[in-house]
Amino acid sequence: MNRITTWAAAAALAAGSLALATPAQAAPAKAASYKVTASVNKTEVVGKEDVVKVRGRVTPKAAGQKVTLQQRVGKKKSWKATGTAKIKQNGTYVLKDDPSTAGTRQYRVLKPASNGFAKGFSETLDVTVYRWQKLGFRTPGPSVNITPRGVTIGAEYFTASLATTTSGTPSSVEYTLGRKCTEMRATFALTDDSATGSSGAVTVSGDGAVLAAHSLSVGVVVADQVIDIEDVFRLKLDLSTSVAPAAVAAVATPEVLCAG
Repeated sequence: MNRITTWAAAAALAAGSLALATPAQAAPAKAASYKVTASVNKTEVVGKEDVVKVRGRVTPKAAGQKVTLQQRVGKKKSWKATGTAKIKQNGTYVLKDDPSTAGTRQYRVLKPASNGFAKGFSETLDVTVYRWQKLGFRTPGPSVNITPRGVTIGAEYFTASLATTTSGTPSSVEYTLGRKCTEMRATFALTDDSATGSSGAVTVSGDGAVLAAHSLSVGVVVADQVIDIEDVFRLKLDLSTSVAPAAVAAVATPEVLCAG
């Protein structure tokens, strides 16, 4: 009986020693990721006029391989690939984008996995895109004696304009910009169907403050004026005309530079 007990104890001791002697299996090492830096040439751009350039560096260099430009617009959650570029010998790259949709967009740069390194992403870069929009195409607020239509001034036709309807009657129209626009551009004049000797006036206001004011007469054209409307919530145009001789005042092809 004692001999059996001794054998059992010895076997248990041997099994324990064997378990202690077997090394634990180590977890596989995680591959290091590429490091990607990125910066943009401009944080505010005009759509269809400016080009966004994203520059940066990849470490390790990975010369000749490609990086991918990804972006998302507005409140979208998913990223979309919009371009690639080769990494130069010194590890740098340049990516370009020509945005058209107004609003805020985000960019980032992806270096795919390769050469034993895991993929790497740059930080997220924010860019605000502005775009020229025809003011007459926006939904107006209160409007009195004014209509959107094409007009002729100095024998030149201007589409998408705003013109008074009845001579001698005060005219006005308002637009809510919501502080999303920075500039307005337009031509101010009496139209070619105004009588000789007639007169008029136009005033542009932002939230009650006068931004521009002009007296008008036949042959006087205030062409392509640019007006600062940054931080304006409500834009208002006031026009007046003489009743005799009869005049028609116009804001020709007005446009606003907006991010929304």
